[in-house]
Amino acid sequence: MAAELIGTTIGVVGFIGQLFDGCVKAYGFFTTAAHLDTDSQRLMCKVCIEEMRLVVWGREWGVAEGRLEAHLDSGYNPQLRALATQILEELHTTVTDFRKLQERYGLVEAGGGSASVVGMEAEALSTSTSSETSSNKGARAEARRLNGSRTNSATERSWRKEIGLRTKWVVVDKEKFTNLLKDLKDFNDGLENLFPPSQLPSLQRAWTHQLLETAQRDLAQLSLLETASTGIYPKLEASAKLKKLRINLDSAPQAAFQPTFALRVPRPALTIRHSDQVQGSTRRCHARHEAAGDVVVEWVDYDREAIVERVAHVRRMDDLARVMHSASSRHPDLHSFDCVGYTDDAACSRYGLVYKAPASSFSTLHALIVSPDLKTPDLDARVRLAQTLAVALWSLHSLDWLHKSLCGANILFFPSAFSTSAGETSATSPTAAALSPDIANPFLSGFDASRPDLDTALSVAPRNPSIADLHRHPAALRGLPYCKPFDIYSLGLVLLEIGLWKVLQSYYKAHYSADRWRDRVVLAALVPGLGSKVGGRYREVVEMCLRAGDEMSSAEAGKLMETVVMTLESIRV
Repeated sequence: MAAELIGTTIGVVGFIGQLFDGCVKAYGFFTTAAHLDTDSQRLMCKVCIEEMRLVVWGREWGVAEGRLEAHLDSGYNPQLRALATQILEELHTTVTDFRKLQERYGLVEAGGGSASVVGMEAEALSTSTSSETSSNKGARAEARRLNGSRTNSATERSWRKEIGLRTKWVVVDKEKFTNLLKDLKDFNDGLENLFPPSQLPSLQRAWTHQLLETAQRDLAQLSLLETASTGIYPKLEASAKLKKLRINLDSAPQAAFQPTFALRVPRPALTIRHSDQVQGSTRRCHARHEAAGDVVVEWVDYDREAIVERVAHVRRMDDLARVMHSASSRHPDLHSFDCVGYTDDAACSRYGLVYKAPASSFSTLHALIVSPDLKTPDLDARVRLAQTLAVALWSLHSLDWLHKSLCGANILFFPSAFSTSAGETSATSPTAAALSPDIANPFLSGFDASRPDLDTALSVAPRNPSIADLHRHPAALRGLPYCKPFDIYSLGLVLLEIGLWKVLQSYYKAHYSADRWRDRVVLAALVPGLGSKVGGRYREVVEMCLRAGDEMSSAEAGKLMETVVMTLESIRV
């Protein structure tokens, strides 16, 4: 699986690329083990996590294609090449040195273990590296020192020469085996830390999301990821747990659904302003909850006579409340706020999702852009906003969850930029700085139409949709099943609005077809103008998102989102 992910077995370039290829192959001999007991599966999952970290690191830096070596040979920091080579050599030796595997890491050859054998088998490949004498290793180190970043060609040939001997390994000492796990983690930490700290969050998200994608909807695999990452990789642990919850909720038959009593908010517990109590006046309002304090309520209308639809809506509300409960602490990359629960406003025939509000007032991205009283935020602030929203959608997709309503009206800011600006200008002169909105901390909302990927049975359309048709993918408007690329398309339109700092309604005409709107207005007229406002890389990201189509697989959509996030985070203003 790892070799397929990066294609390291074909056309590997340079000595570092060959070292990396050897490390990936050596990992494969361990992680193809089968017929393991429960405890051994957990240990092997830890190895798989470190394998994925290495694979994604190599993929992102283009090791197999030679991009890493070209970077290291650029001369900016010649010590980096020596350090990268040293780490990869030590990693390769660690997983191929027979004596080290036996003495330090508690492994024995199959058939030679004692009664304490736990049954975990793996293969290791012996190469000439593992049989090198201390003097040979010292000579290689001296050659690297004398020749700088250039490695002796004879040494390279020696390293590439494989004996071809394989053996089955069995773990007899789990405590010693944890030393191997610690060393593998240290090697990966060292490789990641060779590069700018600003790029590490994206790299770590990439291998986390790749592990979740590889597990797909296999609850046993997700449980292994959760237990194997506990106390080591908290984001992976939280994501695996949340994805497991999501799948468990999806798989429960509708007939067996039982509402979660603790998440049902009695309507009398909410105090809503009088203007918000008129049916149909708004789909989102501020309120006070008797225990939680300031809350935001997002409403979904229903037909009280349509019993089947109402039951489906109740289940959707209950499921969303369970997933979004404590979401900000469990999965901060989602950039959502915690859900208190859901309520039934029977007098107005609507259900409401109740969220804990960070402040007593809020603004939407749409309102900030159209306001004549607020100036366009600085470019660096807009780029950071785009980065945050892309990370949020990527994280949502890693849980196999579709948003379906991504638009400026569903991106909130607390407190309201209007009230903040008003307070500043009342005490001081109305300077331009006082009129600039604070867009540093967006919150993604509008989950009332969201649903799990691959779930069609519960795809109930809300009666008061929170997204305009011009933010929807043309294929979605034609009735094709909603998929991840459609969310990515909506993200591209939101990023377009942020870059231009103008809402799409300014350019939209009612007679436009969905395809003409996308092809002749958005792609042909609006996107080319982004370069002069936000730069070429930002423009490329928007175009990538807008060209996402329904023919993309889930894995391809995930890779696209990874590229989108990493490109946005590489922009320096």
